[in-house]
Amino acid sequence: MIKGIKNYLNSKSWQILFFEISTYFFVGTLPLFLKINTIILWFFILGSIILSYKNKDWRINLKNNRLVLLTLLVLFVLGFFFSEYSNMAIKKIIKNLPLFIIPLFVLSHNKKTFNIKGIYISLGIGLFIGMLICWFQILMSIMSNNTPVEQAKYFFEWIYTSWNLVSPLDTHPSYFAILIVVFLTAIIINDNFKNIRRNRLKLGVLIFPFFLFLIETSSRIGVITLFVILLIYSVRKLRLKGLFLMIAVLFLIVFFSLKFDYLGSKFSNIFNSEGEIKIERYYRWKEIIKVFNEEDKWLLGVGLDSVDKIYERAYINGNFSLAFESNYNAHNQYIEFLVSNGILGLFVYIFVFFIFIYKTRLKQETLSFFIIFLLFSLSESVFRRSQGVFVFSFLYSLLILYGNPRIKK
Repeated sequence: MIKGIKNYLNSKSWQILFFEISTYFFVGTLPLFLKINTIILWFFILGSIILSYKNKDWRINLKNNRLVLLTLLVLFVLGFFFSEYSNMAIKKIIKNLPLFIIPLFVLSHNKKTFNIKGIYISLGIGLFIGMLICWFQILMSIMSNNTPVEQAKYFFEWIYTSWNLVSPLDTHPSYFAILIVVFLTAIIINDNFKNIRRNRLKLGVLIFPFFLFLIETSSRIGVITLFVILLIYSVRKLRLKGLFLMIAVLFLIVFFSLKFDYLGSKFSNIFNSEGEIKIERYYRWKEIIKVFNEEDKWLLGVGLDSVDKIYERAYINGNFSLAFESNYNAHNQYIEFLVSNGILGLFVYIFVFFIFIYKTRLKQETLSFFIIFLLFSLSESVFRRSQGVFVFSFLYSLLILYGNPRIKK
């Protein structure tokens, strides 16, 4: 191992080494603490600038991807021009600047600059470290109780799942769940991990802890997304093994949903016995659209500064006391852009996905990323949290570079 590290260090220039290591650390800390991840982001940017100065082809690379960068920039700048309180709008734009900055530095390079296998391995290591931190907290909670054997039974209940599970990382369970889905689908689909997939025992040992933690997050959208990806992948490839894997995953999801009662209750609360939707978010969305309709600003929206006022009125009108007191966002990125930037803003966001389809042709795991954020945007306001901005902007731009079939290198 030491010999391999020495060969790696000796085979590349310091500029490339600095860029690759900073990239791995940036990706590895995406599931972890935001403050650390933000600091390492600046090292990634610095490494990108140094490497671009050495290669000197960054202008051509950016020119080839100027439509991508322009569209991402427009996403939030558009809402600024229709805001009454420009100071508040500027703060939101600054918060979401990485949505433009990260792709700017990713797309300034060639495809060969990034080691996609190393990036996925870094993500897996970061996720596993985060899982160990969370499981250690659960273990300490159990052991510190007067009756640890009795306390251990709560491992399957709400007390150790969802928000309580990832509290040591100060992150959102759905974001962590989505990163697990990204990693799992890479292991199952990406050609770089064929050797792992050939050894069924090794593959099972590798993915089980990640799958278990995914269930523990109680993220419905994470579990549903993984199932949908495996289903589409199996049908698309017409592979019997993939179909059996999908059935096995479905069985495990049902089993763990029964065992982890909080996740089971979340799934059971989607529809009632008469087939009617029970999810509170659905009714909050309807009320938000109703209040937004009263503003009569469908084309251009209410602006970035007035979005929360629309939500407050909707929560008051609909008697959503918890949502009002906790200052909930819409939990739907499509609605977020519709309210802030109108139909024009929603169109720009959808156009972002069309660019991704055009650039990648949805080959391999680019299809997985597309499904993940298409569904994730239905249940979460992705760009309300910095972690969501980092994850989306990096993976979006990286996979456009990596998945573009017209780029040979």
